[in-house]
Amino acid sequence: MRYLFILLAFCLATSCALKRKQYPNPAPSSDALPQLTEQQMRAEYDTLVSYIKQVSPVICFNKEVRGIDFSRHAARLRKQIGPKTTMEAYLHIIKKTLNAAQDGHTSQLNTVLLDIAKKYWIPGGLVSFDSASTQNMYKYVKYLKESFYSKADLNLIYTSGSYYNLMPFSYRGKAYPAGMKLIRCNGKNIHKFVANLTQLYAPLRWDRVNNRVYDENFYWPAEIYKQDTLRMTFVDQQYRQHQLNIHKNDSVTYLAKKLNHYGYFSQTDTVVTHYFEQEGIFYAKLPAMRTELGDTIKRRMEAIFARHPVNSVVIDIRGNGGGSDQTYNIFLKKLLSDTLKKDVVVGRNFSPETRKKYHLNRDSVINSNNKTFNPGVPQFKSQEMYFIKQSFNFVTPDRARFPFNGKIYILQDKFIYSSASNLSSLAQNAKQLISIGETPDLLGGLQADVLIKMLPYSKFIFRVEPQVDFTGIKKLEDVFQNHVEYPVSYPIENLYLRTISKDIFGKNFLLKNDPMFRKVLELEQSALAN
Repeated sequence: MRYLFILLAFCLATSCALKRKQYPNPAPSSDALPQLTEQQMRAEYDTLVSYIKQVSPVICFNKEVRGIDFSRHAARLRKQIGPKTTMEAYLHIIKKTLNAAQDGHTSQLNTVLLDIAKKYWIPGGLVSFDSASTQNMYKYVKYLKESFYSKADLNLIYTSGSYYNLMPFSYRGKAYPAGMKLIRCNGKNIHKFVANLTQLYAPLRWDRVNNRVYDENFYWPAEIYKQDTLRMTFVDQQYRQHQLNIHKNDSVTYLAKKLNHYGYFSQTDTVVTHYFEQEGIFYAKLPAMRTELGDTIKRRMEAIFARHPVNSVVIDIRGNGGGSDQTYNIFLKKLLSDTLKKDVVVGRNFSPETRKKYHLNRDSVINSNNKTFNPGVPQFKSQEMYFIKQSFNFVTPDRARFPFNGKIYILQDKFIYSSASNLSSLAQNAKQLISIGETPDLLGGLQADVLIKMLPYSKFIFRVEPQVDFTGIKKLEDVFQNHVEYPVSYPIENLYLRTISKDIFGKNFLLKNDPMFRKVLELEQSALAN
């Protein structure tokens, strides 16, 4: 199923997939970077900043809700361009500027997207550059991958407002236990330290409960390693302090076997299903939004419904990186008693760049049936916007439904996006669907296809998200959109158990050790009691 808008909770695959390597010596001649004059750098830097300001409504959200002023960051970075600025330094300035937008869709194109552009976007006329002009960008991607990031990997996790190391490890002959709380970095309180990384890491997640930014991989940027070392202070569960002074090109040795990954695409290949006879629950782990997996769940549902009574259904999308909305449509239409629909209100900047891109002017908005300047919801003060109001039927019940009128529970963690985040969001609009777990902690909602632009002299290619979702908001903070009806977090002890256990989606683990599935049991028992 395809819609005018695609629901995304920030596409992180491209930014999070970057591997950190050591700062290199000057590149060999075959990889030599092109050289620009100071005048060219300044001119196209102004082009970069102007384009982001005109296209991105996310920077307005960041300024008015989160206190992140993109213009101020950009002005400071521009001052670093001078007669002696090397191309290497200039690329770091561009990278920091894109990071300052604090939007997972406002970023450089990486190698994967460059390959996609050459194979699909350029032949289809979807971008304004040709294949030959992408060669510089491949060099930039390689250089930034090697120079902007460290090599360190600590497998940190953020839960219940704190950072912990998930696995025990050793470094330079000293052993460190699992579950230590990180309290300081380079002598600063960890939360204040991370709050100052706006230019170095993006997108930082937003902990709405504690009203602060965070990210488990905040230690990736090489620039935070003073004299090549990051000083980290931990406190273990017996309140003993442990000091880790790690070099940016070093790695630690884990002291336990890691059997499961907690993050995006933690399980991507197979569907896991169970029928819990005593509870009458059909459970399905949907690892990715691929239509063949949706077909598999439907077939297994048919077999269970033919032989057993089903009181409720659990769809587990934890770690689901998204894909096609058609995936969940395939089986939900057999379960839903009412159409799953949503009236949406999305906003875009009313700027010269967006007017040109979307072929509109003030009169065309005023005279439109679905566009308006007055959406009836709070608006940003720092940017004039126009709004699109439309209604979508995401799932229409099948005439040949299963004999089912129970609840459909959606289990989610913070590592969902794209159509997986779509399914979570739709649960807010349907009494039959109930979301349980964690929010993605990134700006979500209905977003449009990102806009791709190439800078004129360097041929640096970047993308910008042109749209934010104002659906149902009462205050500007609500633009964040991501919600969960029954919040359930993992205690650090449970996260460690999930990491070292073999069958975390097996019946026994779900019943005894999974806090989100146990919440389903609690809600079902409460419903029976009432």
